[in-house]
Amino acid sequence: MTASDSELTYDELAKLAQRFLAERPVVVLGTGATIPHGLPSMSVLADELLADITDHSEGWDAFAKRLGETKDLEQSLHDVSLPPETVEVLVRATWKIISAKDIELYKQLLNGGVAFPLSDLFRYLLRTADAHLHVVTTNYDRVAEYAANTINAYVSTGVTAGWLQRFVATSVNRERAPSPGFEGVVTLLKVHGSLDWFRDATGEVIAVPLAHAIPDKMEPLVVTPGVSKYREVHKDPFRTVMGAADTVLREATCYFCVGYGFNDEHVQPILINRVMKDDIPLVVVTKELTAQTRKAFLTNHPKRFLFVEEEPSGTRVYVPNYPGGTVLDGVSAWQLQDFMKMITGE
Repeated sequence: MTASDSELTYDELAKLAQRFLAERPVVVLGTGATIPHGLPSMSVLADELLADITDHSEGWDAFAKRLGETKDLEQSLHDVSLPPETVEVLVRATWKIISAKDIELYKQLLNGGVAFPLSDLFRYLLRTADAHLHVVTTNYDRVAEYAANTINAYVSTGVTAGWLQRFVATSVNRERAPSPGFEGVVTLLKVHGSLDWFRDATGEVIAVPLAHAIPDKMEPLVVTPGVSKYREVHKDPFRTVMGAADTVLREATCYFCVGYGFNDEHVQPILINRVMKDDIPLVVVTKELTAQTRKAFLTNHPKRFLFVEEEPSGTRVYVPNYPGGTVLDGVSAWQLQDFMKMITGE
């Protein structure tokens, strides 16, 4: 395996990645981490929302027109203001679309034989960095939970165990030893909510694991990006989870981002500031770097970073010596499963 236009080699890339991941990274997951498992991309979600929502509530027509143009739910919600009633229609439709795909993945996992590189990442970090791993995600799905459970790790999301679960604010980011039968702890901070979370008629937060439909008289607790002023973000569980995520990001000694595009106002400000000003190393593994990522880090690049993205002939790598990128021909390191093979030597 050779580099086409630089002296950077595959082995050097592997060693740099290993060195950064040894620094107890906080993992940040975006939609790109779950698309390989059948969860919808932003453009696919946009198309399905436009097809599924036929009851045009107030403001929907203008929003639908913008969504059809951008194919970007976040951008469209920034561009077009929707009343709370229409936001709730959008939230419920989003929940149904993502939940159906999530349940499909769960069934595949039960049948076995599904490649799960995210679980390989969690296993590697729990063994080499710290027995307590912190993960921040803007995703609603349960892919991170499945990945942790696959390797026998305990997952903490801030809700109690059992089949009628409750949100406990004090447990969101509490240090704990692994429970008997588990290997390591994964604290998962879902800043935009979870498919499992609902608010009942009394206003209490209820978690219903693996619900196949939205329970009667309950509202799903997933907050669509772009409507941060929507009342839910000022209540628990979001208020506590976002506060905990801020703390974790401020205390991190490394960031490892998978499929995250740096277009979320709840996660990126602290992360970008610390990478640029405090020299915290940043690793990004993704199919394609977004315009926001390039603007934040490649105009004036940080001192310690490693980005990999797809290149037609292999993988394009961005490091301080090559901030414009350099190509490794015939090398696939931008997919998480290949990146993990690279750092583990498999």
